[in-house]
Amino acid sequence: MLNGECILLFEPCKLDEFACLMGSIEKPVYSALITGIQAQISDSVLILLGQNKGQFSLEAKETLSRFRPLLERAISDIEHKEELQKLVEIRTRELRLAQKLAEQANQSKSNFLAMMSHELRTPLNAVLGLIDILRGESTSYQVELLEQMENSAELLLIIINDILDLSRIESGHFSLHCHWLDLEKKLDQSLVYHRQIAQDKGVHFYVQSNKNPTLEYYTDSARLTQILFNIVGNAIKFTKQGQVDVVLDYTKDGVVFRVKDTGIGIEKNRVEQLFTPFIQADNSITRNYGGTGLGLAITKHLVELMGGTIQVESEFGIGTTFTLYIPLQSRLKNIKQSTSSSQQIVNVKNHHILVVEDTKTNQMVIQLLLNKLGYDVTIAENGLQAVELLEKNHVFDLVLMDISMPIMDGIAATKILRDKHIEIPIIALTAHTAGSDKQNCIDAGMNDIVLKPIRSKDIMEVVKRFLNP
Repeated sequence: MLNGECILLFEPCKLDEFACLMGSIEKPVYSALITGIQAQISDSVLILLGQNKGQFSLEAKETLSRFRPLLERAISDIEHKEELQKLVEIRTRELRLAQKLAEQANQSKSNFLAMMSHELRTPLNAVLGLIDILRGESTSYQVELLEQMENSAELLLIIINDILDLSRIESGHFSLHCHWLDLEKKLDQSLVYHRQIAQDKGVHFYVQSNKNPTLEYYTDSARLTQILFNIVGNAIKFTKQGQVDVVLDYTKDGVVFRVKDTGIGIEKNRVEQLFTPFIQADNSITRNYGGTGLGLAITKHLVELMGGTIQVESEFGIGTTFTLYIPLQSRLKNIKQSTSSSQQIVNVKNHHILVVEDTKTNQMVIQLLLNKLGYDVTIAENGLQAVELLEKNHVFDLVLMDISMPIMDGIAATKILRDKHIEIPIIALTAHTAGSDKQNCIDAGMNDIVLKPIRSKDIMEVVKRFLNP
């Protein structure tokens, strides 16, 4: 029957093959029309049963023979669709599993990098803090050596931050924190550092800015500064002689950065590699100039996250021009100016600060920094000691609280203190830089955050802000 033949039976009950079916059929069968169906995946038999004698004629047999190929194609199509559906379901499960594994791996990588960032920032805290302390009591030659130490430590810090930023961007955990600010003032301050670096290299450094003192902008100032810092830093880094020109064009719709250098330039077929993480346009660049190849990759991500564009024009051996456009909201500044009072000399001798920190070196550095500023300091080695000290006496005016500590961490200690209605200002000292970590500190009841490595200017600013408002 599978070869296309149809069989017409007039008395099917007399056949042993049909006798076994009679028990499952309620009404008697007096005629049958049978044909085989050979589909793509399976073979089957089609049986038409009739309750009357001679119900199926020769014409019915011929009709079934003609329609048999159509039935086979229809069944083959159904089987093919079912097979495809099964395949889709299998692939979907595989993709979901692969996605889950990739997300777990990505999360593990992010956790590892965050942990490494914390562990590397902790010793850097001591290095940079001691540099700040020693600078004020050193000869000019010693200060020069300290500055070299500081530059090396800050370079390491930049590399740590770049790796952590890239990890957050790739994992989708990166977000902008926007606020209204005087953007021109902020960016001008960031260029002071580059002006000194260019001067030290003998590279001419020019800045042109069409300042509009009536406007302020809504943006993430730290990330916008980072973008400009990376682009200008790269230009100076790869310019041995000549000049670097920086143009800052402010409009009501955004800002344009144009940075042009007379450096080594890039071959046109390698321009796209500039924005690939861990890759530099030429391997010899790493040997001659150093760097991880992360700065421009992060810059491109940040620009695109802000809805902007970045363009590169370069000629090998002649120089490179980067043009960036960042769309920003702007508004007129509040003309009402606060009267600027002259800097007052504040007596800080009576202020007592509780420092909660488990690392001995960091305890020493922070205490030296605060003592140098004239504050009295008491040390607690964990959150539990801090809670006990603050419950027993009220001599403290401010708390500098580390986050990661044994026995009781800074978050738990702060929550206990706030539950007990102890409203003393608490400033987090943390090497955890993720936005969620910072938010956890604020949610726990902390008043502000200082990131490690701690610099004397950061400590001075936050302490004076809370103790001498």
